[in-house]
Amino acid sequence: MRIGAGIVFFDDAKGLQRCLHSIASNVDLVITIDGKFKEFEEDYDISIDGSREVVESFPNAMYYCYPNITEIEKRNKYLEIAAKLGIDFLIVIDSDEYAVIDKEELRRNLHFIKAGKELSEACNEFIPEVYGIKMFDEQYEKQNLIIERYNERLLYKPGYLRYSAIHSNLIDINNRNRNFTTSKYTGEIDGITLYNDDRLRSSSYINKSLKYQTYLFDSERLERKRIVGYETLRYK
Repeated sequence: MRIGAGIVFFDDAKGLQRCLHSIASNVDLVITIDGKFKEFEEDYDISIDGSREVVESFPNAMYYCYPNITEIEKRNKYLEIAAKLGIDFLIVIDSDEYAVIDKEELRRNLHFIKAGKELSEACNEFIPEVYGIKMFDEQYEKQNLIIERYNERLLYKPGYLRYSAIHSNLIDINNRNRNFTTSKYTGEIDGITLYNDDRLRSSSYINKSLKYQTYLFDSERLERKRIVGYETLRYK
């Protein structure tokens, strides 16, 4: 059983250091994708703040760079790479997040999931699944407001999944009618909790990030309504 993590980042060395420190020793390998999102306002395309050096300081972290592509395209890169590397489970975590992991409990739960899939795997009929991880999300605009939710962040057979139409929507590439968005994942997983905050980012970076997120959610509004029935982002 191979466990990996997938991270997208851009100019976020401090957050990336915290993120990798929390996750790298708990997985077999980490796939990191550098480069700004296509609509993110910046004069340069790849990290210049030492982020690459942070990645390369972790022996099981792999650095890739794909600048000026959409968020969906960039996130799909770690799914494509995970397929080539034979990853069974991929933890999706961003550079402004960190994980608290009970390694023994998490691996025990992942072994249980994989054991339940052995029959279909023996027939070479891989059916990907998406599991919710508990997450505590601190809102930059209201730092006294922390949202507790489950988010679709653990992917079984990630090589058979792709992000599509909206940046949080995962589909089964062999059955595009199977889509996994918030509240539609297969189940919830214990042994790992994610925390999100912007405390390690500069105010300038945060303002650019907020502007990008406003663009992103506005551009996905109609597709979100088509897929999940409502236009604005909601938490479980």
